[in-house]
Amino acid sequence: MPHQNEQLLRAGYDGFSKNGDLEPMLGALTDDIAWQDSTLGPLAGKYTGKDEVLGLFRRMMEVYGGTLQLEVVDILVNDDRGVVLTREQGTVGGEAISWTGVHLWSFRDGRATSFVAYADADYQQFWSQRT
Repeated sequence: MPHQNEQLLRAGYDGFSKNGDLEPMLGALTDDIAWQDSTLGPLAGKYTGKDEVLGLFRRMMEVYGGTLQLEVVDILVNDDRGVVLTREQGTVGGEAISWTGVHLWSFRDGRATSFVAYADADYQQFWSQRT
């Protein structure tokens, strides 16, 4: 049987990637979630709390015009930490972009307390040419 934190993350990622349902992901987060996008893209920054994270998700949909797709390659978890390996793609201004990502999670009492996103050089190069 999968670890409870793996189940939590899979439900969140599946909801988003299969039908754009954010509720499972938002339900997995503590109210004071510390969320960080460490990339060079327009979503880079730190977000605190579910309201800011929800605003980030809305902005993400705007940036990618609803084309963002995310595939979970693997999930590694224990009681305190999780790592999600991803393949992601989308379209920005008519131009396609695809990249691999690493998402680092921390957990407390069965919910996610922090998240940090990292993306590969393809992603960084794409956005560095647009700023």
